[in-house]
Amino acid sequence: MSSTRAFRINGAHLIVAWLLVIAAFGTLVSNPFVVTLAGYTSAFALFALSINVMLGGLGEVPLGQCVFFGLGAYAAAIGMKSFGLPFELALLIAMAVSIAAAAVIGALTLKLTGAYFSIVSWGLTGVVLVAAMNLEHVTGGPLGIFGFPTITFAGVDLSEPRGYFLVCAVLLVATVVVLAAVRDSRFGAAIESVRQNPHLARSMGVDVFRQRLKAFMLSAPIAAMAGALCIPYTQIVTPEVFAVSNTVDALLMVLLGGSRLLVGPVIGAMIFSIIPYFFNMDPNVRILIFSSAIILIMIFAPGGLHQLMSAVADRFTGGRRAPSGT
Repeated sequence: MSSTRAFRINGAHLIVAWLLVIAAFGTLVSNPFVVTLAGYTSAFALFALSINVMLGGLGEVPLGQCVFFGLGAYAAAIGMKSFGLPFELALLIAMAVSIAAAAVIGALTLKLTGAYFSIVSWGLTGVVLVAAMNLEHVTGGPLGIFGFPTITFAGVDLSEPRGYFLVCAVLLVATVVVLAAVRDSRFGAAIESVRQNPHLARSMGVDVFRQRLKAFMLSAPIAAMAGALCIPYTQIVTPEVFAVSNTVDALLMVLLGGSRLLVGPVIGAMIFSIIPYFFNMDPNVRILIFSSAIILIMIFAPGGLHQLMSAVADRFTGGRRAPSGT
């Protein structure tokens, strides 16, 4: 059996194990706040995954990714509140809107790379934030949109903690499965070649701009899904969803878990949420601790915690571990 085949089988086993853990957690944990927090963490982990499509896939830092996060939240909120759409349909519309927005924004910005792309995408967040503040007849202005009817997904009441967690967690697992399939596809190989050496990829016939745009358009609906799934938790959508601080939090999750590990953002999201809860951290203290941790990780293990764990395992096994996919 080839190592690729073995990895795919192990990946299938890992997904089954995830589903069992989700079912066990949703069944055994009785604290409503902990269950709801786990649901919100799963939703925000989707946002971190969308950032990692660009960071881990292309090596670009998309500081403006919160634009799609906010578009998803607002589109779903407007669909439910103004047009009375069910949450499932509002979610699909929000994802479609984000794809269209990504096509337009990407066409304008993706010819830039590195710091230039990051700065321009960051600047777009300010434009969108000001627009959301002033278009009161659409967005509700500074007060935002609130007062939603009961939100359900496939018959599951998302106002109930266990139902909210199960829906968010299952959608998270489904997204990881899709991204794993993308990674193993020809498109995934093209993206990897662009990340490694865009000039060499172009000389081999790869349309670099097109592949970058496709990756950007793939990341957008994932971010929009995350924004929409946060509505049952927050029960309000305000212009602050476009704040770049949301992108920074998700970026910290990616860096903690490892950008080259497919589930790295999920691991980082769990750490970013669980540790502050159990230690009852002040938000300012949380930022200080995690920012310091990121600095140390970037110095000693740029691959994130995955690299640290791999190094420890190699230390104890003498470097004889079997190769595994990321």
